[in-house]
Amino acid sequence: MLETDTLSQASNSIALLEHGENGHLFSSYRSAVASVLELVEYNSHVVAYVDRGGVGYHIFENLRRRTAGLKFTYIDKSDPETILNAFSDDTALIWAESIRAPYLQIPDLESVARIAKEKGAVCICDNSLATPYVLQPLKFDFDIVLGNGQSLCVGLDVREFGYAVVAKDREFLSDKLNFLINTLGSKVGEGGGTLIEAALEDFDKRMAAISTNMNELIEFLKSNNNIEAVYLPSVEKQGETQVAKDSLERTSGVISFRMTGDIERALNFKQKLILLDECRNGKSFSRKILHPASDLYGAVPAEVRDGLNIPDGLFQLMAGSWNIKELLDDLTQAFK
Repeated sequence: MLETDTLSQASNSIALLEHGENGHLFSSYRSAVASVLELVEYNSHVVAYVDRGGVGYHIFENLRRRTAGLKFTYIDKSDPETILNAFSDDTALIWAESIRAPYLQIPDLESVARIAKEKGAVCICDNSLATPYVLQPLKFDFDIVLGNGQSLCVGLDVREFGYAVVAKDREFLSDKLNFLINTLGSKVGEGGGTLIEAALEDFDKRMAAISTNMNELIEFLKSNNNIEAVYLPSVEKQGETQVAKDSLERTSGVISFRMTGDIERALNFKQKLILLDECRNGKSFSRKILHPASDLYGAVPAEVRDGLNIPDGLFQLMAGSWNIKELLDDLTQAFK
């Protein structure tokens, strides 16, 4: 089979997972984010509900604000009043993350998409943390959903890639993305389509196994005296639509927790984690433990971190296809 055919097949498979019409593959997640931002004109305004330690935020602030003259207004709530107050006459795009780190809030997806349509703005959702196993934002009438391809391939050795899926009846947006991929040279590399397609064949099975592991991990953390709080994906709006209620019955592959003690204890815990060492050394493609205070805000004074609500003991754990007993044993020894 020709590489173009395997790429097309992989794109179609991802579009099917996300309940969209047209899928597009990119050489990386960052490339997907940067390319989708090119859909709006120079000097446009963007309303964003994003993690300010994440990839999207850094591309917004460190690249597109300077190179494309884009202006950004960041919101921490997604109720209609907050969204409308963030709008201006030149708002061209609303960008939301379906699960926003580090506290794993799920925005009012229905209101975000509805207001975008009323205002004539393009509506984008980054579904990297949720994955289509948990949430399908296109069901809420978003225009485009994008994500980190590796979030679809946890437990597998698959090279980095990004994706974007366009909703039905938005051919003009799909055509623009095709143009951007070809113009910017951000296609997936040779052989990538075959690997991606193979990885997607057992997506639901892998995610179900990860969900089972996460449920056991949640119970372990909630009963551990070293843990002050456990944060699970939670819907910001009470009385969310039935789609979200059904989706949240599935456990996401991400969890955050806050341990007791000061920054020294948190760093000691982080240093003792064997799984974290494996991730640093590139031996694991499916496990990640993040300590925002040191990994993302290490150069920021403690009082500033406090203002950003980034406590010393906060950790974010990404799921993997680990042996759950080995993981719990590793956490137990690191707490000592």
